[in-house]
Amino acid sequence: MAVSILFRNWWVLLIQGILLIGLSVVIFKNPDAVLAAVALWLGAIVLVSGLVGFISWFSISNEERSVSIMLGSCAMMIIGILMISKMLITIKAITVLFGLLTAIVGWMVLSGSWNARKQWSLWWVVALLGVFTLITGIKSIMDVYAGSESISNLIGFAVLLSGIGLVFFAFLKRSLVNKVKSGFQGY
Repeated sequence: MAVSILFRNWWVLLIQGILLIGLSVVIFKNPDAVLAAVALWLGAIVLVSGLVGFISWFSISNEERSVSIMLGSCAMMIIGILMISKMLITIKAITVLFGLLTAIVGWMVLSGSWNARKQWSLWWVVALLGVFTLITGIKSIMDVYAGSESISNLIGFAVLLSGIGLVFFAFLKRSLVNKVKSGFQGY
């Protein structure tokens, strides 16, 4: 019984994989919309987190209540509302933070490869990747559209690879189902 549940409906994975591949195309073609959706969801998460903290403050006993928890929850709700109502500022903040992190990683990769140049003959390949990453980070800080494109490309590649993985897994699962069925028919 458990084996049949494990191996049935391989086609569901195939459909999910195809849908994810289609979604990745939409993501690649609409970087601004993707970043706006990310900003909206991030604002909603911050708002709901603050709201949960605010509501939970009333559910705990009086001796456990803290003014700092209430103030923190209210601040999170206000920040969440601002993030949702001021989407352009939220998008700019996301691209700047992404750009800073990317630039820091690029600089670390570049400096690490420079330090390893005497031990490794292909250090320059890693250095080029570091330079590319550093430039991507700086572009993301300076230009919101470049930042949204970089973030959307990362999300798009993740969704595309997930979809391809599900398609391959679906065919692998179908192949295993056929082998298991033919093995049981021999008995």
